[in-house]
Amino acid sequence: MNDADLIFINGHVLTMEDDTPPKQAVAVKGGKVVFAGDSEEALLLKNEQTEIVDLKGKTLMPSFIESHIHPSIYGVTLLEVDCKPETTPSISAIKEKISRIAESTAKGEWILGWGWDDSKMEDKRNPTRWDLDEAAPDHPVVLKRACAHMAVANTNALTLSGITEDTLNPDGGNIERDERGRLTGLLQEKAQGLLKAPEYTHDDMVKGMKLSQDKFASWGVTTVHCMSTQTVDLQLYQSLLEQKELNVRVRPWLWAIDQNGFDGAMDEVLKVGLRSGFGNDMVKIQGLKFMLDGSVGGKTAAVSEPYLGTQESGILYNTVEEIAPLLNKSIDAGLRTAIHAIGDRAIDVAIDSYADINRSTSITHMRNRIEHCIFPTFQQIRQMKDLELVAGSSVGFLYHIGDNYMNKLGEERMEHAFPHRSLKEAGVTAPGNSDLPVTDGNPWTGIYGAVTRKTSNGQVIGEDESIRVYDALKAFTVDAAYSSFEEETLGVIKPGAKADLMIISDNPLEIKEEKLLEIETVSTYLEGRRIYHNQTNRKGESIVQ
Repeated sequence: MNDADLIFINGHVLTMEDDTPPKQAVAVKGGKVVFAGDSEEALLLKNEQTEIVDLKGKTLMPSFIESHIHPSIYGVTLLEVDCKPETTPSISAIKEKISRIAESTAKGEWILGWGWDDSKMEDKRNPTRWDLDEAAPDHPVVLKRACAHMAVANTNALTLSGITEDTLNPDGGNIERDERGRLTGLLQEKAQGLLKAPEYTHDDMVKGMKLSQDKFASWGVTTVHCMSTQTVDLQLYQSLLEQKELNVRVRPWLWAIDQNGFDGAMDEVLKVGLRSGFGNDMVKIQGLKFMLDGSVGGKTAAVSEPYLGTQESGILYNTVEEIAPLLNKSIDAGLRTAIHAIGDRAIDVAIDSYADINRSTSITHMRNRIEHCIFPTFQQIRQMKDLELVAGSSVGFLYHIGDNYMNKLGEERMEHAFPHRSLKEAGVTAPGNSDLPVTDGNPWTGIYGAVTRKTSNGQVIGEDESIRVYDALKAFTVDAAYSSFEEETLGVIKPGAKADLMIISDNPLEIKEEKLLEIETVSTYLEGRRIYHNQTNRKGESIVQ
């Protein structure tokens, strides 16, 4: 049949199907792959309207799937003051930037920022309310840390939010005070929910989401799992879809219960009878998302042994007795569940909760997930396999914030952090992720970290847990598709699969591992429609032969 819409020829095709012979060409019709094989056979499917793309030796592979990010949140951060260490490497730099913003902002209006990370800043400390008071004395200011588990507010913001020295810590949260009992402005975990900063409008969110979509396409990402979906987020995705402006597949995980300033939707979702899988190819409901602990950066991830040099062992949000009934209600209603659990204490609660439910109702077919899952013990990994749980591994953290993890937890505990080799050997599927905007969303940094076990500073962490490049690629393609029951149609190149593809500058299976970070996207396709194209690399050199 001479009816292909699009044919790629003369390339290296990574199908991400195990044990398949090399292929050089792919044909697409109606947004789906109809052929993968050699170039001569592929060209038999062309007609006068067929677009032919000569890869000229370039590599074609499935586009990436980001299994755990926050797309709408990332979008609005692109509208906020950029306080990442790359742009504001010190407290003084943050103050200078906020001061400049304040000069052009009407008095009394809120100033919101994102991305500071004390572990990467010259001062090695958190900004305080007094720092922000000095920078913007006439404005309420709130800056969120990169991990999203802490925020710092100035005096105006605290006052407008009704937060005083007499305010009690909410369950699962902390309002930091200095040795004299004064508020420092730092709010951790659920305490962030006390802030009364204005909410973004729908138009703001649309603007931000369009910016984020452009970034996704430039990274070769065409499917994203939104792990904090609330009503406004779902409305955003549906609105863009209706306007034919949604250029990324969204897999929403609905925020279950009131936590960290987010409103839970569990009761409403159960009431209307929404089930996992509802939706279409572009927006498809996955289930409910719960949280059990915080972050390592904020020393709020629940670990068994205290953080180095402290008596702190993190914040555990719920016990098995509290969380298991909620999970059970979700599962009984046909909704899969995902639980944020970074530290081993939190992972214990997640596993014990699932095991408790499984005693009366089998859940092994549901592919329920433990999110981040950074410090599972070998025993916990075996239990995860028994329950057929998915490990939503934030391996992107290793490259970006692994040094900070090492400083807070020490070498012994980091030996088996992000344990991809152990997970693979146990048969636990572990899709990779960046938790964008917590860390940069380019999947190649996660792949590099999983393979080399190197941080951005070159420190090697837990080399015994390294995996092959091919397996790291699977973590961001077919394994990520498995986590949403879409491994037959996404993250793979074969007849019947969606033509979500990308052309990349180099073959990751043939270059040196250290060069993985240099791979760039040439073109990205969503259902055979090109949504991104770049002819030059970051050095200005041609990457199209």
